[in-house]
Amino acid sequence: MFNLLAQTPVWAPDPELHAAVAALGVDWQHRPLQAEPALAALLARSELDEGGRATVVQALGIELIDVCIAHGYQSMDLLVLHPDTPGLNDALARFDRPHTHVDDEVRYIVDGAGLFGFFDAQGREYSVQVGVGDYLRVPAGAEHRFTLTSARRIKALRLFSDTAGWVAQYTGRPVAPMAMTV
Repeated sequence: MFNLLAQTPVWAPDPELHAAVAALGVDWQHRPLQAEPALAALLARSELDEGGRATVVQALGIELIDVCIAHGYQSMDLLVLHPDTPGLNDALARFDRPHTHVDDEVRYIVDGAGLFGFFDAQGREYSVQVGVGDYLRVPAGAEHRFTLTSARRIKALRLFSDTAGWVAQYTGRPVAPMAMTV
C-alpha cells in the first residue's frame, strides 16, 4: 500500500514517452498529493461510502481549481475501483476498448495505479502507467483506453465540463488487452 506520508520518489517519466503523449495533446503532469493523516487513512480504505467519497472530493478538489477554471470543468467526482467492486470486470472491459469522448477525460490519481493507452494517427499505442499524484487531461476526441494494474485498485478524481459524465464513443480498433504490471 502506498504511504501518502512517506517520502515520494522524484517523478521522472520516460522523456520520449512523455513527449509522445504530449504530441497527442495529453497533459500529463505530477501534482504531489499532500494529504493530512485523517485523509490519508480514508484514502487507504479499499471501499468508500458516499460520505467518504464526498470528503475526499471536498478535501482534494481544491488542488485542481486551477484546471477547473482554465478548462471550464463544472463537476467532480471520485472513481473508486478495487477487487471487490461489483461489476469490475465488465467496467474494465468497457474502459479497455479504444474510445474517444466529446469532453476531456481528466483524472487525478489519489490512490492505486492504472494504465492508459493512447493512439496516434498511425495507430501506434503509447502506454502510460499512472499512480498517486499523476494528473492526466486527455483532450476531447483523443483515442485512448484504460485498465488497472495487477493490484486492481485505483482512486481518481474525475473532472467534467458536461454533466453527462463518462460517455465513450468506441472506435472499434482491434487491440489485445494491455499488459498489467505491478
